[in-house]
Amino acid sequence: NAFGEAEAKTTLNIACIKPVINADLNAALQATKGEAMTLKISVSGTPKPDIVWMRDNNKLTSNDHIQVIPPTDDDEIYTLTILNIQPEDQGEYSAAISNIGESLKSKKCKVTVSKSPEFIVKPTAQKVKQGETALFKAQIDGCPPPKISWLLNGKDLIAKEGIQVQFNTATGEANLSICNVNLQHVGLIICRLENPHGYQEETIQFTVLAAPTITTELPKQQETASGRDVTLKVVVLGSPPPSAQWFFQGRFIGTDNASINEARGEYQLLIKQTTVAQSEGTYRVVLKNEVGEVQSTPCLLTVLEPVKLTRVKPTSNVIDLEEGNAFDITID
Repeated sequence: NAFGEAEAKTTLNIACIKPVINADLNAALQATKGEAMTLKISVSGTPKPDIVWMRDNNKLTSNDHIQVIPPTDDDEIYTLTILNIQPEDQGEYSAAISNIGESLKSKKCKVTVSKSPEFIVKPTAQKVKQGETALFKAQIDGCPPPKISWLLNGKDLIAKEGIQVQFNTATGEANLSICNVNLQHVGLIICRLENPHGYQEETIQFTVLAAPTITTELPKQQETASGRDVTLKVVVLGSPPPSAQWFFQGRFIGTDNASINEARGEYQLLIKQTTVAQSEGTYRVVLKNEVGEVQSTPCLLTVLEPVKLTRVKPTSNVIDLEEGNAFDITID
């Protein structure tokens, strides 16, 4: 006042500031199965608020699977991390926030877990003997569990007599078994995985091992005119395609004039400019693969020489006959 001044000092301690959410949880979060999922919320208040993380109505505490990280002294970020997240971790996550001044709750964040299909263990190519059972194995992952399709040469294989399809969603094991396999099963096997988040497939070779069998034999007998070419042919089934050895009169005759059409299973031998001396006789073919062998029926090839006529009588080219006399001609 007009005669002087005075002042007094005191210390004001703020004992409590109610919690305030500065950055809330998102409404939804898509997590990838097997990876880490992290939720963060920013909260201020004095004293620093306590947070309890919730999934649905269950409290979450730190363990090998869940990490709850409080803020540092100069930070306001509270963090929840789910390690190796799995489908059972899906749900509505929230945070219950409190200090001595007030309690409040965060928004709910709906967490869904997904994963595009993938092969953990891929099926492998198979070689199986005819009549045995083929088993194809795979281990897969995906969320939701993918639809599994098995195809043979582009056509769906469905469970029926002789074909079994199995899928264990708990272990991810997928199996295809084909009983009593035959040559109709040879080709490409496709294992296809599909779910709403992706698609994957694996293609492998399926080989059925079968000993050669002759479906069209050599003729037992065949005739040809001297000087002409002759082709001997057999039709054979076998896997892998068999090799052929041709024999004439019991002797191996090489492969220079032999040919194979694997698509049709045709094995041919070309005999050029046949003669009685060099070509007439018995032919056969032996077919072999790693499973077995088979021998054709023998084929007897007969070479016909052209007819030669020789006049025996009369010896003269000109004959004078009287009217009424007989005339004779003799041919050998």
